[in-house]
Parts: sequence; C-alpha cells; structure tokens
Amino acid sequence: MRKFTLACLATTALTTLVAMPQMAMAQTAQPATPDTGVATVEDIIVTADRRARSLQEVPSAITAVNSETIERQRIVDLNSLATSVPSFSMTEGSSLGKELNIRGITSVRILDATAEPSVGVFVDEVYISRMGAAFSDFYDLERIEVIRGPQGVLLGKNVVGGAISVITNKPKFEPSGRMTAGLGNYNGFNADGYVTGPLTDSLAGRFAFQVRNRDGYARNVLLNTDLEDLTAHQARAELLYQPEGSPLRALFTIDYGSSKSAGSARTVTDDPFAAGIGAVTAYRTARGIGPRETLSPQRDYADRKTMGASLRIDYDFDWGARLSAITGYRNSEGRNGYNQLGAGSPPALVDSFYSATDEPETISQEFRLVSQNPDSRFDWILGAFFQKDNVDRTDSNVATSYAPVPALSGIYLYTTSAELETSAVFGQVGFNFTDKLKGTIGARYTKDKKNGTRTAACLNDGGDGLCIAALVLAAGQSWTVNYGKEWDAFTPQGILEYRPNENIMLYASAGKGFKGGGWDHIPSTEAGARIGYDPEEVINYEIGAKTDLFDNRVRLNVAAFQMDYTDLQSQQLILACLCTVTSNAGAAKIKGFEAEMTWAVNDNLLLNASGSLIDAKYEDFVTSAGAVFTGNRVQRSPKDKFNVGFTYEFGEGAWDKAFSLKGNYTRTGEAFWSPDNTIKQDPFGLLDASLRIQPPNAAWNVTVWGKNLTDELYAVGAQATFGDLLKYYGPPKTFGFDVSYSF
Repeated sequence: MRKFTLACLATTALTTLVAMPQMAMAQTAQPATPDTGVATVEDIIVTADRRARSLQEVPSAITAVNSETIERQRIVDLNSLATSVPSFSMTEGSSLGKELNIRGITSVRILDATAEPSVGVFVDEVYISRMGAAFSDFYDLERIEVIRGPQGVLLGKNVVGGAISVITNKPKFEPSGRMTAGLGNYNGFNADGYVTGPLTDSLAGRFAFQVRNRDGYARNVLLNTDLEDLTAHQARAELLYQPEGSPLRALFTIDYGSSKSAGSARTVTDDPFAAGIGAVTAYRTARGIGPRETLSPQRDYADRKTMGASLRIDYDFDWGARLSAITGYRNSEGRNGYNQLGAGSPPALVDSFYSATDEPETISQEFRLVSQNPDSRFDWILGAFFQKDNVDRTDSNVATSYAPVPALSGIYLYTTSAELETSAVFGQVGFNFTDKLKGTIGARYTKDKKNGTRTAACLNDGGDGLCIAALVLAAGQSWTVNYGKEWDAFTPQGILEYRPNENIMLYASAGKGFKGGGWDHIPSTEAGARIGYDPEEVINYEIGAKTDLFDNRVRLNVAAFQMDYTDLQSQQLILACLCTVTSNAGAAKIKGFEAEMTWAVNDNLLLNASGSLIDAKYEDFVTSAGAVFTGNRVQRSPKDKFNVGFTYEFGEGAWDKAFSLKGNYTRTGEAFWSPDNTIKQDPFGLLDASLRIQPPNAAWNVTVWGKNLTDELYAVGAQATFGDLLKYYGPPKTFGFDVSYSF
C-alpha cells in the first residue's frame, strides 16, 4: 500500500514539474549577467543539513528567507514569518504560548515544565527548548530556513513537524554598519542597527540591537487600558577569532532580550454549536463592544526576559574533515496573567484570573565531525549531542462566581520543578554511485530522561469544600508528587538523489521523527499527576524536485509527502475544569503537496508564488472519556495555503531603479481549532506592501510599508467556553515608514 501511495505521489510531483504550475516563495533577482543580459534567480546558501551549500543541492523541502525579504516584508517575529511560508502556520494559546505548525503538526499548548514542541527552533544551530519564555524577536539576520518534515538524524528530537533555523549575521573584518529608525500607527516606534569590524588582525566584532514599542491593538474597556501593546529591547554581541591561514575559527555570542505587554485580548463571540446565545456574547452585543475590546476586571500582563550565550569552535583537519563544537546556554523568565474568559462574573459564569511563571535554564553541547573532501565519492557526518534543562514553573488561578456552582470559586497554586536530560549519537554517510545518482543513509539514537516534583495546594475553596477546578481538593489541603520516566528512540533516514543535469535534482526520502513525552501542567488529582503521555513518532515518505529553468530565470521546487503518525499528542479543553488534557491519538495520516516558484521576468520585475495542500486526518483517536475523533481532521492544520508576490524596481536617469515596490498576498485555508472538528477558522487573506526609495550608490533609503492592508479580522486561537467562543485575534492593519543609513 505504501509503495502504491508513493508511486501516486511521485506521479503527481513529476506531472506538476512538467506542467510548471505558478506556485512558490520569494527569492531575489540577481542583476543581468554580462554574458546573457538577463536577470537570474539568486542562489541562497543554507546549512539545513549541517553543510554550507546551495539550497538547490539539499534533498529536502526548505524555504530560505534571505535578509532582504526579512527586512522588506517586516518579518520581525514568528507570527509574521508564518504568513508567507508554505505549510507553516502559528497559533497562540496565550501571550507566552507560541504554537507552531508545519505540515499539519502543531505544538499544542506546550505549557508544562516537561512539555516540548513538535517544531524545533534553532538559533545559529543552538536548540531553543522553551519557546514562550526563551525566544525573542528577529533582528540583524542573514537568513531564516524553514525546514519541513521530520529531521530525526541531524537535528534530533522535537522536530517531527520540521524546524525553524535562524541564522544571525556574523562579524566581518571589513568595517560597516547601519542604523534604522521608523514610526508607525498605534504610536509605533522601532529602531535597529549594527556595527561590525576588526578589533585586531585575527579578531572581529559585531554588535546589533533592536527596539520595538507601540500602543495596544486592543482595549480593556472596563479599565480603560491598552492590551496587545509592546515594549521590547534586544541586543547581541559577537566576537569572531579567525587568524589568517589558520584552520581554527571560534565564534562567541551573547544576547539579551526583554519584552513587556498588557497581554493578548481574549474576546468572545457566540458559539454556533451551543444552544442559544452565550451569556458573555449577549452582554457584549447589547453594549456594542467590539471584537478588539475586553471586559476583564483585572490587568492582564505578559513579560519575558532571556539571556543566552554560545561558543562555536571549528577546526579544519588537513586530511579532509571539520570538527565543530557548539556550546549553548540560556536562562529565561516568562510571566503572564490574564482573565480566562475576558470578563468578570457576571456576565461570565466565572471570573477566573490565571497566572503563570516559567523559568527555564538550558545548557547544551554538540560535537560534529563533517567530511570536507569534494573529490571523494563518500561524504559523512558523525556527531554527539547532550542537553539539560532545569525548569521551575508556577500556575495559579483566582476565581469567583456569582452562581452557586461548586468548584467555580477558590484559589489554587501549582509549583513544579523539572529536570530534563537528552543525549544522542548520530551519523550519516552518502555515496555517489555515479555523477548523477547518490544515496545517503543516516540514523540517530536518542535517550530522554525526565523527572520532577509537583505540588498542588488549594488556598481557598469559596466555602463549598471544593477548590477551583481543575484541582480536586478542599481549602488547606495539598499534595506533592515526584514523577519521572525514561524513553529512547532510534530514528533512521534514507535519501536517494538523481540529477539528470546540473539544473534539476530529483529526490526521494524516508525518515523517522521522535518527540518526547511529558505530563499535563495542572492535573486534577494526585493520581492524575503521576500519569504522563507518551512520545509521538512519525515516519515520513517524501519525493521532490528542485529545478532552475530557462537560463536560471525560473526556479521551481516541488515536494509531495505522506506522514504516518503514531501516538500523536493532542489536547482537548475540558469545560468542567477549564483546563486542557493531553492524550495520545492512536494514529494520524498526513498527506500533502508543496510548491515554490520564483521568476525573474527581467532586470526590473521578480514574481514569486508558493502553495501547499494538506490532508491531515486522525486514523484512530478515541479519548479516555470515550469521545471518537477518528476520521476528523487534525486540529489547527489549514487545508491549504497560497502566497503570491512581486518586486518591481523602476526609475529614470540618475534615479534608475531608485524605487522598489513590493507586494505580497497570503491566503490561509480553513482549520479546526480542536479534534472534535466543531469550531473553526474560516479562510482568510493578508495583503502586505512596501515602497522603498534609494538612489543608486546612496547610503540611505526610506521605506513606506503596510501590513494586513485590508484590515482582515482573523483568529490565531479559539476555544469554546460555556456557550461562548473565546478568540484571540491576529494583528490589525498596521503601517508606517523607516529611514535607514548605512556606513
């Protein structure tokens, strides 16, 4: 059956390649070359497979977003990145809960100290294990690589859906710098810049910073305060030691980031699957309260600080190999608090203010030995990896209710300390059978160990003898549980590449991915606190083609895949406790097709497009409560996503090509918010544009920009609550201008 499925996927992909459909993602056009007189599509060097080589030479589905695209499309964080990459989307469960989705696999509510994402994020090849507290915004980047599909050999665990690899700009021995400042609506102010140059003959430095401030996109009309405002600061310093002619190279990096916000607006609409009109919806409608307005009687907040350091040492042996040692350290703190229903009681059934702190400390070490002999028919990689996380977390809830319903009033407090260790060894070897045919096999063995201590206490039960749900205790009662478990996984991969000529590569691969297990963060009982959920595993089958056509004026990359998941981790909201419970879906199958195209029409005009189609369904999913979700679509997985864009340069005389107009439109298809496939996000589209003015050879430029120009109202998270539908909306229309000066 699998062979038949792969044959069908292969036929689809190759037929699409011949037909050359108009779908893909943005690159940039190189100037007209002297020998051809026409523009060509610029190549991008990536390190997704731990070697620096052309994007078109890597046999996997990768979108590489270069620095120019990052700047022009104002890709400042994961949310803005997700709007323009095929098969990639992002949802939010809270201000600190970033839930990434690649190819239908979502990191659902990764809140507990033991929880881990399904999509891995790496900064300069250092894994960021705690997304909400530990990751800051994008600035001074060389590129971002979005690697789709499980990467179980070279990148390790927790990349069952794929990975986001962020590559920062490095120090240069040639002095340079840039300063940018801008203003926008919502009283927005942004500034960023860098300076780099030699400190000695063998030592170069670089310093970069960013500031982003704005008023809120939303409003608490009860307290007359902003929500979704932002005050953020980031800085990074790097030292590069690289003696001329030496085989040794060392890079030390230290960074700091902080942000403060009044949190995300949690607004309510009517739940179409519940009888009648929800109480909060009726109250809001009667008073004309808008979709970006809330009624919380408390002040929400979301703050985070992160500090990280890394040291990378590379040494080139004269016998044809490079040894790399990468050490990473990160210490972070995230705090957030919010009214769970966005309103007091009444009109809501319960006034529930939830708050949490998350304090992770991570240290990691990786060693890699990579062959560097281009004349050999063999290439290989050997490596070892170790990481340790210490995570302290608290969760509390203060709730009152006007209704005499048990477990809706009280105060609980959970405290958790967890220690997570993962270690792995991996290897990969490739062999060129001929100049056109190459085979690669690899494998990784991972060992996971998690343990911790959790204490739950009921500080107040509202007088009814039962603490606020989910905690099943009375006032003054508590319990403490020690938990722990070990898992291991073997994740192999095989790849076959065929190059009929220098401009076309066809590939087929099969590989396995693994994501660690864990425990829920607010278990109701002492017994429940001992019960964890298992790891999830996936086997991915993929075929694809990477092509540069018509004298490198057209780049067309396509991929088709099928992923077979077992023990897929999924979450459900339980209204009885206003909590989420993680369970393992028995199985899920995800099939899809992706394409990216860039066309350098001429020296002035570049067109790009991308698209993905995803069929993600649970094959066997029955919850512990007996609910059957078999046959339903996987939660938070858009059926399709398409993107089209252009860059047009124009001008006359001394101002030839002084003007650059860029436009981008992304449409995201329907997605269900939960495994029961009731509430959903309808399809929506986002339109962005910018106009840059920079005369030839000028050191300055001015950019006017706008995002979500049609002011589309779309949700980035939703859940049903007592007849109402709680939603978190994406950013509204924003616009502004930037002035930049380079030296």
